[in-house]
Amino acid sequence: MAQKGKIILGISSNIIFLGIVSFFTDISTEMVVAILPTFLVLNLGATPEIVGLIEGAAESLTAFIRLISGRLSDVTGKRKSLTAAGYSLSNAVKPLMGLVASWPQVMALRMGDRVGKGLRTPPRDAIIADSSEEQHMGKSFGLHRTLDQLGAIVGPILAFLLLVPLGYNGIFILTIIPGTLAILILLLFVREPPKRAQGNNITLHNAREVMNRKFLFYIGSATLYAVSSISYAFILLRAIEIGIPQEYSPLVYAAIQISHVASSLPAGEISDRFGRVKAVQLGYASLVLAFITIATTSDPQLMMLGVVLFGINQGIVETSQRAIVPSLVPQDLKGTAYGVYNTAVGAVTFPTNLIAGFIFMTYGSASVFIYGAAFGIFASVMMAVTGKVSKQGQ
Repeated sequence: MAQKGKIILGISSNIIFLGIVSFFTDISTEMVVAILPTFLVLNLGATPEIVGLIEGAAESLTAFIRLISGRLSDVTGKRKSLTAAGYSLSNAVKPLMGLVASWPQVMALRMGDRVGKGLRTPPRDAIIADSSEEQHMGKSFGLHRTLDQLGAIVGPILAFLLLVPLGYNGIFILTIIPGTLAILILLLFVREPPKRAQGNNITLHNAREVMNRKFLFYIGSATLYAVSSISYAFILLRAIEIGIPQEYSPLVYAAIQISHVASSLPAGEISDRFGRVKAVQLGYASLVLAFITIATTSDPQLMMLGVVLFGINQGIVETSQRAIVPSLVPQDLKGTAYGVYNTAVGAVTFPTNLIAGFIFMTYGSASVFIYGAAFGIFASVMMAVTGKVSKQGQ
């Protein structure tokens, strides 16, 4: 019988185990991401433009897979099965990168990995929401995000330590170990939560209920935020430009990830105690402050303050944005709602970073962050409107 799992300190064991699954999966993913660009350029003769093409195509595909996956999870009620299929696909294709001989093969495998991510994310988020009590929703997403990001710290460190003894191909093949652990934990310990409504009774008419005024304003805000939140790659380039040595770039990246982890769980507590909308706005405010600091400083120490603020913003927003969704849509359509949310946010990521690259090359690095800060302000205004509409009700 479907169950939420045992409750530990107010959190379902389902959420804890899903966090551990994400931890091991992120170790394998970040081991790949940390070395893939240099592997493509140095070993396979790819150009930087090809590297951008591979990542852009993969992320764009992910965005649309998420919409389909979210809808399927609501219609079938098989959230765990879809989640398991997504993790299995990703963890199956990453080790195969150790056998490739050309960049098109890498592209095919990278897209397979991102299809897996798109397939698993909406049903996984719906499992977290289904396994959580409303008063602990933010805490639940915060805990999951914290465990997920810990893997994002461990992965690059392992890749750095093992690159010389194992080489690129050896690291790719090694990802099968954390990937397999993730799948086993998911299959053995995560339970399908109880259905809130019969999935087979969902119709096109009530599926339209997802796109209510509250949710539409929220999606508008989240999309504007996605436009503002440009890639950390531009932060690394800005850091080098103002005098931080290139060899310290991994430490700048690590600072982003560490502050991201440190802020995720507190962000969930803030969301539960002070409200979802306020928590999201706090995250948006930290992004604006981070980008203004990065754009206006020539001091490496102030630059690092901006870097830390950016990481804090990531932790707050990625926790609280997901936690707010269940309060905006009918309970039986959460999977569809997460699919719409992830698709909207993911669809703008590729063009956003193309625009940011153009601004960087044409108007200078500081202009990129002014651009990002401006859209962060627009996103915050839209989130304030979402809060007012939510209070008014439908």
